[in-house]
Amino acid sequence: MKPTSPATGERRVIYLDHAATTPMRPQAVAAMTAQLTKLGNASSLHGSGREARRVVEEARETIGAAVGASPSEVVFTCGGTESNNLTVAEIAQSVVEQSRHQGALLGAQRRR
Repeated sequence: MKPTSPATGERRVIYLDHAATTPMRPQAVAAMTAQLTKLGNASSLHGSGREARRVVEEARETIGAAVGASPSEVVFTCGGTESNNLTVAEIAQSVVEQSRHQGALLGAQRRR
């Protein structure tokens, strides 16, 4: 049985499997749909590639501003697995760097 909206009395679906997919806001669908009709590889040097790069960089700036990050901290991935792998790699790199720093500090203390 579908839950009923108290405001309208209509039955509606409540989707809870956001691990599989998350509903998009209509504004995001409209912005994405507009770009899906255009050609251009953002890594290319020709005109349509440069335009695609401009759109990607503007999106990076907008998202960064919305979440309090610099544009260089916004990374686009193709999906959850790539995002998870990138996160694990960054954490591992951070642990390695912290270990090196701690080792250098210990070495400096031993030389005293």
